[in-house]
Amino acid sequence: MKYKKIVQTNIKSIYADKKSDPLSSYSIIDKRLIYVGDKLKFDLYINDHTTHMSLFLQSNTIVDKVDKNTLMEIERLYVYKEQKSKYESFIEKRLQDTVESSDLSLDDKRDIIYTSTAELTNSLYENPEALENAQRSKNIVEPILQSIIRDDKAIKSFIKIIEYDYYTHTHSLNVSIYSLCLGSQLGLSEEKLNTLGSSALLHDLGKSSINHEILNKNGLLDQFEFLQMKKHPSLGYETAIKIGIKDKNILDGIRHHHEKLDGMGYPDGLKGEEITLFPRIIAVCDVFDALTTRRSYKEAMNSYDAIYLMKTHMHQHLDMKIVNTFIKMLHE
Repeated sequence: MKYKKIVQTNIKSIYADKKSDPLSSYSIIDKRLIYVGDKLKFDLYINDHTTHMSLFLQSNTIVDKVDKNTLMEIERLYVYKEQKSKYESFIEKRLQDTVESSDLSLDDKRDIIYTSTAELTNSLYENPEALENAQRSKNIVEPILQSIIRDDKAIKSFIKIIEYDYYTHTHSLNVSIYSLCLGSQLGLSEEKLNTLGSSALLHDLGKSSINHEILNKNGLLDQFEFLQMKKHPSLGYETAIKIGIKDKNILDGIRHHHEKLDGMGYPDGLKGEEITLFPRIIAVCDVFDALTTRRSYKEAMNSYDAIYLMKTHMHQHLDMKIVNTFIKMLHE
């Protein structure tokens, strides 16, 4: 067993096996986030066999150079799911270090930030009514925004890595990234961008209250299912208020991202100037990401075809000035 020897020779704590717990009881971690000198508040495990997990490093052990070199040679490291919240708290704090690091390339920063924020967003959507989600959304948005502010190449870099398989949490993260990039192009202040990013990240929060069979249906929705799906903006709005979000701009983006300029949207049938800036921005990014991601019942459109469809068939629904800025952003 290749890693058995590594564990026995380098571990700084009592050796332990977890033979009874299945692999599904663990989550893979991003070992690039662990630095020499870290005192981790969670145990790290390696997988010797399909159902055999061995302790690599015990919590409260300070990571030294030998540990760091060893863990970089191991293909995958895991955290026990009961300790996953501690790992996620660690990620939130470590992301700002990633933004500021001079040892990482832009592509490495982008990759670490995207994969880490995707994991945090997934946890947020799994437990949407958790009170800490209001702050978590800010912690997810901040490293993305700071990357965009610090480096004008970051917009192109983030767009390049966006995941094109559709899941609610990756879609929400993608829409947040697009919205931050677009808001930056529109000249919004850093404060406005922070709130825009949070609104976009949480825009589909209400989908967590929709029947999973409807959300994951392999095909188009029937009339009843579509009526249920149409409830998600108002459900998300109610959930956002429950977790303590009071900012009107954030709430507008969540509730009104499916409103249309001609008044044919939902849930409130707003028309024209009744639709504020945040939902106008989020709507453009939401439609584009939905068109360009794969689903079980459709292939992804390429960017050109998606933009063509938005320009020719949605001019009464979307703000075309914002669409034009979005097009410019994609081509710069």
